[in-house]
Amino acid sequence: MHNLKILAAVCLTAALFTINGCKKDKDDSEDFTTTAEDIGQAESVASDVDNMTSQVTRMSSFAPENSQQPSFDHFGFNSCAVVTHDSINHIITYDFGTGCTGQDGKVRSGIITVNYTGSGYFDPGSSWVVTFNNFYVNSRHVEGVRTVTNNGLNGSGNMTWTIDAQNMRITRPDGSWRSWNSMRTREMVAGYGDSTWTNDIYVINGSSTGLNSQGESVSCTQTNVTRDLSCHFITSGTMQITPSSRPTRTIDFGNGTCDDLATVTKNGNTRTIHLRF
Repeated sequence: MHNLKILAAVCLTAALFTINGCKKDKDDSEDFTTTAEDIGQAESVASDVDNMTSQVTRMSSFAPENSQQPSFDHFGFNSCAVVTHDSINHIITYDFGTGCTGQDGKVRSGIITVNYTGSGYFDPGSSWVVTFNNFYVNSRHVEGVRTVTNNGLNGSGNMTWTIDAQNMRITRPDGSWRSWNSMRTREMVAGYGDSTWTNDIYVINGSSTGLNSQGESVSCTQTNVTRDLSCHFITSGTMQITPSSRPTRTIDFGNGTCDDLATVTKNGNTRTIHLRF
């Protein structure tokens, strides 16, 4: 009987180790992919918002009629969304109604409002404040304020902008959320000076801090995150992510290939994640 008790205890201990080991592996896997995917997707949404403003004002003036050109339908401006311009009060609105599907396959609904000063997106000194009203991307609620300022040409002859994002937040249908504040520069490295927006390439550098609905804070550094407007996704660059209670990991958006894939590396291990919601 004594030997049976010992055997039972050993089996129970082994079972507990097995269960805990599986739980640890599962938690590690979820941490590996979920945190990185959330932040990568948030970065993609932020980039999209800046590209919308660039697209609508591509002809250097804050004029929504530019969006009526057939080539400007990346976000559904021409086929679905309604763009209006209050030139007296300097307000542009993008109204996606109850849902517009863009060429990138994302469904957007609600309203984005742009309050601007100055004469155009490409005019040094011009600035604008972007806010959201019941705005959703693929059923994820987007909130916050983005203040953008045109800094003119840098030493390399490229147009640059400063983007100050405050109280940005993305909430999933299940109620979980991720919020962040960031300060970054946006540099136009290709496409400046013509009327075609699909050959525009932007490179983003900066930093951000965030929080999720589980109470975990995180800091991020964006390095040469590149958005080629001929593609629906971020194509290259890296983000270093440091959660408050977990190891640092790095998202690598690739070498320029147009796809929704990125890799995340943590503790020397690398896995593939998707940027599409």
